[in-house]
Amino acid sequence: MDTKYTIAEAAKITKVSQRTLLRAIKNGNLKTEKAGRRHLISERTLNSYLGGSNISLNDALLTFLKNKKSEMVATLQKIVSMPSISSEIGQEEKLANYIKKRLDEWGIRCVVYKEGTSIAVRATYGFANEGFLLDSPLDTLPAGDSVKWTHPPFDGEVVNGKMYGRGTADAKAGIVTQLYSLLFFKRNIDEDKVRIELVFDGGEQDGEFLGMKQVIGRGLHVKAGLIGYSGDLEELMYGARGYHRYEFEVNGKAVHTGSRYKKGVNAISNMVKFIESVEAQELPRSKNKLFPFGARLTFSIISGGRAINMIPDSCISKLDVRTIPEMKKKDVDEIIIKHITRLKKKNPEFDVNFRYLTGQEAYAISENDNLIKSLDFAVKRSMGSTLKHTASGPAHVGNLLFECGISTAVWGPKGENAHSYDEYIEIDSLTKTVDIYVRTIAKYFDIDDSAVITNPSANYDVSDWS
Repeated sequence: MDTKYTIAEAAKITKVSQRTLLRAIKNGNLKTEKAGRRHLISERTLNSYLGGSNISLNDALLTFLKNKKSEMVATLQKIVSMPSISSEIGQEEKLANYIKKRLDEWGIRCVVYKEGTSIAVRATYGFANEGFLLDSPLDTLPAGDSVKWTHPPFDGEVVNGKMYGRGTADAKAGIVTQLYSLLFFKRNIDEDKVRIELVFDGGEQDGEFLGMKQVIGRGLHVKAGLIGYSGDLEELMYGARGYHRYEFEVNGKAVHTGSRYKKGVNAISNMVKFIESVEAQELPRSKNKLFPFGARLTFSIISGGRAINMIPDSCISKLDVRTIPEMKKKDVDEIIIKHITRLKKKNPEFDVNFRYLTGQEAYAISENDNLIKSLDFAVKRSMGSTLKHTASGPAHVGNLLFECGISTAVWGPKGENAHSYDEYIEIDSLTKTVDIYVRTIAKYFDIDDSAVITNPSANYDVSDWS
């Protein structure tokens, strides 16, 4: 006699959620019999259903990557052809809506957040209590002088295994690899076992991170995440220097440069003395092995003077300070105030005002964090190698995420020349990155990549990216 099971009983046998079975029934991939208002599944039907769907995560992943490589390349070419320059209103939104449309076609829950010019795309797969973040920026810098590009900046031209174009490395290849990583989980892993939050945020390039701040403001309940900036595949960055930016205005007294009796007060000269004093400051060195390069301060902008025959009465400069975890904003403030006080003591006519512009503190997470251990495991499993552990010289959105209690690391496809001419990504690194992302997330959620997984979604067609 062919035993009949309820949905709840079948879910327990197959070790998937009732929601997954109901979805298979709805799509016509699992036949049932009706007994009143209940669905009943025969033992024979259930065995047939399972027979075509048992496969190891490792085998499913290798098959997925083989089938999806050309599609990933085409997808990257498409979004490279869509400029998303941070300073151009509407471009980020157009890309965000394109991505949402594709996620909708895949049947993945997603939404676009927009407040003013701030934009972000967010997608979610899974219902686990703990979440894992995949993040890449939507926006890019301008292409600059197109004559200086050997390959057109918005064509996604492929030459000798490399795709060239603005945003390929920073970070549209990251977007593509994270999209397809999410698609793999959608097709192969039950939603109750994971929860992946996918965020592509605008406003990253200017350091304001307005897109990510929108997402955080609406609730981003994750403990760890990966940012898809490109690199060399050999370094894992799980810390970053902080940055703090200041503006100074030195005031002087304007008189004619030819005056016989009035000296005036030269604001530019006093600003130079101030800059030289601050630049002579010895900065602390980090005890953290991730930061051998230490802290750095740079006066990057200076302007002053009204006419060539007038003693300048105003001079403005801007200071960019890159900090280490042991050096906080309050320490930078103390350094600035110390030099101002010293100069005022030496010269009563020295008059300066300053204001803080923006910044984030430096951060570093532990090498024993589950995120780092999971990523190291995935790289060893897939590539047979180990990664060099280090921190990022520039700050990035990970600094903001760390302040919100989210452990964040940077690892992405292989590429170079971000923010420069002939920016490119290596094509073969796309599938390799998806492979590492999937294995990292699986390990993070204690899913063995060699174990057999129940894969109901393999039995029915899920809309592909077209």
